[in-house]
Amino acid sequence: GTVIYPDKFIPLAESNNCIHTLTRIILNKACKIIHEFENDYDFDALTINCSSSELSDRNLFNDLMGIINDNGINPEHIRLELTESAMFDDFETVLYNMEKLNQSGIKFYLDDFGTGNNNMMAVDIFAPHIVKLDRSLITDIENDVDKQEYYFYYRDSFHKRGIKVLAEGIESREEYEFLRDNGIDLVQGFYLGRPE
Repeated sequence: GTVIYPDKFIPLAESNNCIHTLTRIILNKACKIIHEFENDYDFDALTINCSSSELSDRNLFNDLMGIINDNGINPEHIRLELTESAMFDDFETVLYNMEKLNQSGIKFYLDDFGTGNNNMMAVDIFAPHIVKLDRSLITDIENDVDKQEYYFYYRDSFHKRGIKVLAEGIESREEYEFLRDNGIDLVQGFYLGRPE
């Protein structure tokens, strides 16, 4: 009867080897929502969090595509959002899964860029569709020259690679307007809408 937030249940699911089951359940539910959306709305995609440790699972591609195909969903309507905080058990399998999922039309978002977990090497390895700049790089950016320099450097570097930039954690009109006026591709945060 209480809400348990992802920062609590995801580490619990990972430590009890339940994360793959959780991902399958969430993907199945997401496919049902996408099926409804495809009929009524012109929308880009639905984003699903994916534990980076899951990418080491040799059956991941077949399992995910099985669910997508069983639901009759266009894979291009699905995005997988990963944090690169966990170590991969099998790096070759990770690259195989990402390549196969990309080929199927599923694109990746790299979350929490700028927290120390993600860096430019991760961007080069994973070649995400979108990099999400962590709130720590965005807070009070309109008044912080150092953050502005980081932002311009990352924005330009990602755009040269054909990667879109999303700013997370926009909580004020000033942050939003600075980023809007300085080439951000996408934004999210409490200023625009709270998670439901």
